[in-house]
Amino acid sequence: MSDPAPTVGPATGRRRFPRRWLYGGSFLCFLLLLGLALGPIPNGLKQAQVNARMQQGRQIGQMMFSYATDNIQNNNAYPDGNSSTEVFQKLLDGGYCTDPTIFYLPLPGKIKPVPGQKLKPENVGWDVTSGVDSGDSNWVPLLFVTGYKITYASGAPAVPLVKSPNPDSHGVAVFYKGNDAVYRSPGMVTNPDGSISNFIPADFNPKGKTYRQLTPDGPLP
Repeated sequence: MSDPAPTVGPATGRRRFPRRWLYGGSFLCFLLLLGLALGPIPNGLKQAQVNARMQQGRQIGQMMFSYATDNIQNNNAYPDGNSSTEVFQKLLDGGYCTDPTIFYLPLPGKIKPVPGQKLKPENVGWDVTSGVDSGDSNWVPLLFVTGYKITYASGAPAVPLVKSPNPDSHGVAVFYKGNDAVYRSPGMVTNPDGSISNFIPADFNPKGKTYRQLTPDGPLP
């Protein structure tokens, strides 16, 4: 049954419309406003996550830089060790860091460290490049979000680890010496294996040195 035609009110002469039209229009407006309100949230949350990780990487990188420039004690070398957990513990022991939660990321299998206790691998969400000093290339990645295998060669990709897959499908935060913290995204170049192309910049120069990647549990096999 079709809606009756709009009628004219007896007193005002204004056209009156069926009440169901009013309710329907109000509902459509509500859906439109809801869509406008909810639409930006996923992108906003994603960008907030990116910014938070980049800021963490920047802060850890600055702590490592402070360690390296403490010439009397550390001879221009960044902290090194058998694992990234051991490297970060040196920052805590040396007083270059006072908050151990800076090394934590909300990844599967990770838990926040307890202040005052030594770091454990499950407290650490970052990998470290081993054997770096202040004279190395600015394109050596000092640290990056754990879960990727890195080859230290010009234009090399970051490949997700099979044993420890990276849960963040959007990309990885990384701290380079020369250009601060950056964010590499697989969306830049889509690879079926989830790898991130050109993770190591094309103008990276290893200067004849060999580097190792240290995960929270130790170097890659």
